[in-house]
Amino acid sequence: MSEVFIYGAGLAGMVAAINLARQGFKITIYDREESIGGAKNLHPSIHTTPLQPKETWDYIGIDLSESFYPTDTYPSFWYNAKRMTLPPYVNNTVAYNVERGPRNSSIDVKLYEIALNEGVKFSFNKNLTPDELKSAPPGSIIATGLYKEVYDLVGVRYSSTYGYLASIPWEQGEVNGAIHMGRFSVDYGYTAALNGLMFVLLFSRTPLEDRDLGKFKKILKDARGLEFPNWHTFNGHFPRETRLSWEDKILAGTLSGMIEPFWGYGIVGALISGKVASLVHTDRKKAEEDFFKFTAGFQRKLARKEKMDNMPLNKQLLRLGILKARFDCWKNPELKKAIKEPVRWFK
Repeated sequence: MSEVFIYGAGLAGMVAAINLARQGFKITIYDREESIGGAKNLHPSIHTTPLQPKETWDYIGIDLSESFYPTDTYPSFWYNAKRMTLPPYVNNTVAYNVERGPRNSSIDVKLYEIALNEGVKFSFNKNLTPDELKSAPPGSIIATGLYKEVYDLVGVRYSSTYGYLASIPWEQGEVNGAIHMGRFSVDYGYTAALNGLMFVLLFSRTPLEDRDLGKFKKILKDARGLEFPNWHTFNGHFPRETRLSWEDKILAGTLSGMIEPFWGYGIVGALISGKVASLVHTDRKKAEEDFFKFTAGFQRKLARKEKMDNMPLNKQLLRLGILKARFDCWKNPELKKAIKEPVRWFK
């Protein structure tokens, strides 16, 4: 029986492990945290994401429909304290919320249980130093996410990310999401509710200051009556390129660039990436073909995002784009029937 070591017990690492275990491989996953669920300063967290459920479950070979919940209504978009009216075709599209972290309601725990049932072994409290990763056996899968030292080790170009996050108890059964754009971030802030938790993240690819958080907090309170008492800072790293391998190891998850670079959606990309990483061991040609297919638009989207960030009044351009889409629907009512998913991994 062949043995494969996986570094990182996140979504990509566990999907890779499950698929390889089902193929008869002996799998051990190492993780720096003390238990499943990721970094304690980041989770539990709620994420809103575009998703093509059937295509995703069929591809990764794992049905995770119990972890993804359609939002009650399509996520609302705000510019500062003003809610924007979206084109009517958004009513034909479904967004989903999913929980990350250590709680039993999270996708992490769901995958962990599946992996254990498939015979995958886990080793927690492993520091995963660059030296250890470098000396890992050939064919090892590195899926360590946002950590700077690993990007430096494998030579993947990256940008820093900055943020503030918080959560509060929320009404059980309510599933909603909202995106806030404004002068407090070149990116956005968002809220998402699921499993009795309301999560909020102010996210930016340029440094944030406390005054930016202050603006965002005021908007949440004035526009929606939301107050979050305990905020934590968040710093991570975002890939600027895509890469499936490093030396004789396999890269997976965010580290490999399997993330939507304009908005930063990463959940579905991580799941798919785990399957791609597993294919390297069983059908390398297909793994390379699939990886190219899933990441083909990465550089174009990243360049578009950075060009927009450098333009004056860039958020106004997004508002004008939404206004134009509404006008197009008024001019051509057939457009109201369109299904325009913001991110399609499967086309």
